[in-house]
Amino acid sequence: MKSLLKKSYIIIALIFLVVSCAKRYQLKDGKFSDINTIKDLDKVAVFNFVIMSDNKGDSPKNSRQFENMVDWIEESNAEFVIGLGDHVKRGWDNSFLPFVKENEWWYQNFYPNVADGENEYYGENQGDWGAGAPILDEVNLSDNSNVFIRDNSCEYYAKILVEDYTVHLIQLHFSDQPKEDTIAFKQDSRNYLVECLESIEKGTKDIVIAAAHSRTGFWIDVLSQEQQNIVMDKCDLVLSATTHFWERKEIPGYEESGPLIVNTGSITYPSRYCPYGYVEVHVFHNPFSIVVQYINADYSEREMQHSEYAFVKIIGAKVLGTNFRKLRPEEDMDRVVGFLSHDFSQEEMDSVVKYLYLDLTEANEVYIAANSGLEKGEVTYRELWDVFPYNNEIYSLTLTPEGIHTIFGDKLKVESKKELKLAINSYNGNYIIEKLKLTEEQIVKTGKLEISILEEWVKAEK
Repeated sequence: MKSLLKKSYIIIALIFLVVSCAKRYQLKDGKFSDINTIKDLDKVAVFNFVIMSDNKGDSPKNSRQFENMVDWIEESNAEFVIGLGDHVKRGWDNSFLPFVKENEWWYQNFYPNVADGENEYYGENQGDWGAGAPILDEVNLSDNSNVFIRDNSCEYYAKILVEDYTVHLIQLHFSDQPKEDTIAFKQDSRNYLVECLESIEKGTKDIVIAAAHSRTGFWIDVLSQEQQNIVMDKCDLVLSATTHFWERKEIPGYEESGPLIVNTGSITYPSRYCPYGYVEVHVFHNPFSIVVQYINADYSEREMQHSEYAFVKIIGAKVLGTNFRKLRPEEDMDRVVGFLSHDFSQEEMDSVVKYLYLDLTEANEVYIAANSGLEKGEVTYRELWDVFPYNNEIYSLTLTPEGIHTIFGDKLKVESKKELKLAINSYNGNYIIEKLKLTEEQIVKTGKLEISILEEWVKAEK
């Protein structure tokens, strides 16, 4: 009898413990109660997964931001990673491929997209339609019984099972090149999308995601009205990439329903003021919803985001804006950094940025151009990113005339027959370093980023 009572007490204690540790939260007007940190979010969510894009062959080996992402994925116990393409880059180091093969978790749980970077790497060029299909073999997707790869070898439909939930992922091929949407995003691909969506019998624990790299940032724009309506009625998440810039797109008429449509930014080469980042998606049971955040991987710790980078999608209902924390002063893109007494055209800014590069590096030649001019009056931090959209690091490379010709042909005329120092941004510089196999003595990395030197110039300009 005492033994039976003791067992009863143990059972009651365990029930009390389970109830006291139950996931307690309340969602109201896009706000979650009792969730103060991102680790709280991890705990109360049923599960979470990650979306990343445009790493161009980078991995933890050569990118601190990528290393942070990998560590945080492990920390959050994410179930899988969806890739949105440009995971490799011809002529670059491409340490990403050995990484996904050697890291067992990534090898088993990474779902890449075939995009223009993959076409270029495995085929003839970015417009070599479907040539990037071997990226799927890098993680052996064909052996996954829940992944159905098309006969074209570069598009697929995956049913990813997590507990009693199913994430339906449709990966489509839409390359940057050629610059003709009907060729780059074939009607056959669009028909396949519709067929997949119509085949899904959506239940109370199904999440439907459609993804393509796209050319200008949002592939849904090039669908017919009928196709667009099917996507808007069936999907919960619609993912694009290629611009390296996180942003949300809204479709008129679907304010109370429809998917959350986002561009997924870039983990290693973000554009404009978009931070180095990736997307975390936390799934909730009551109400059935997903919390979608663009996580800044440039910070030392993972944290929840402010309203520009966080949304809640109620499955079967509307998208809600949310704000897990206040905007910090340095995150305010509209803060004023200086004043210009007159307009600077794009041509004038070309001269300015070349001067800044040469002054910092003491190089003999410079290969850089401004993306826009600046207007007179107050200059905001956001406007600086129109001039330098990728905020590259500034390099100085010592090159021979032969090396210059190999890389630039006749685009950069050099009169001297001796070696010269070339000031160049890190994006082009990394390609040259790999292509010409430059030695450490030929490379100077200043550690200075374009936006910081432009901001200094604006502050000093009278």
